[in-house]
Amino acid sequence: MRNTNRKKRIRNKEKVPRKIIAIRAILLLLIIAWALIVFNLSGQNGEESSGLSRKVVELFIKNEELADKVEPYIRKFAHFSEYGLGGVLFLSLFYTYNKWTDEKKMIVSILLGIWYASMDEIHQLMVPARHGSIVDVYIDTLGFSTGVCVMLLLIKMTIRGRLLKDNFVHKETVVKKRN
Repeated sequence: MRNTNRKKRIRNKEKVPRKIIAIRAILLLLIIAWALIVFNLSGQNGEESSGLSRKVVELFIKNEELADKVEPYIRKFAHFSEYGLGGVLFLSLFYTYNKWTDEKKMIVSILLGIWYASMDEIHQLMVPARHGSIVDVYIDTLGFSTGVCVMLLLIKMTIRGRLLKDNFVHKETVVKKRN
């Protein structure tokens, strides 16, 4: 009896289309690449990290005094942006799974973002001339959450756009048939 129930469950499982499997694989590779880049940037010693930030600032600002004032904000924006990308990638991956609700996809994505941001700051505690900061965890989490929300909004707009388009086309065909 048990064995037949198992076979029924296996037969009833929906096959995942190859396109979805490919998208999942690509997103997973992008997430791994993102995580490695963040880890690598966090592994730079204080001098390397400051030097990289300074080069970015000097691309846009030639006045040294102004560059000194702007650099800390550029560094925080970099934290926010790199984690925003992470939020987009994680939600995109989770969106390929239909069994989860949107709320669950968002919550799991954001919790993973908080976890990775925390691990990133702990990693920085072990790097010479670097320090971990709870403020950076907050900034990273805000960036990650923003990425998740922006991606969810884009997905919803795309889905809603398709639905509106389908409804519009359907209404046109109904009107044509009446005439």
